[in-house]
Amino acid sequence: MGTLSYGKKQRYEFDDRTLEHLRVVITARLRKRESFFLTWTPCDGRSSPVSLWITPSVPIVFHSSSRERIVLSRRWVEQLMRASYSEHGLVLMPEPGPDRSALPQGAEESGRGQA
Repeated sequence: MGTLSYGKKQRYEFDDRTLEHLRVVITARLRKRESFFLTWTPCDGRSSPVSLWITPSVPIVFHSSSRERIVLSRRWVEQLMRASYSEHGLVLMPEPGPDRSALPQGAEESGRGQA
């Protein structure tokens, strides 16, 4: 499990694959100095949905527990990016089925493959 740290005291756990996809989308939006909501339901089954107002003025850290490079799903990144521009903001959704158009290594740094 990886960790998304937001501000000084807020820490949230996500599986590494989900966290890497969120990192790509959140980074793309913050590079444009855009703010938006990020909403998800924790996996513990006891918690209600969590919403964070993501804004460039608050420090954010993504910490993966894995050393392996994660191959991104182009389809999932595109779905998450579209959702981030909706009136509800970035609502975390499950990864779509098999994706034959994975993003090439390093695509997230150059901005390719993002909606």
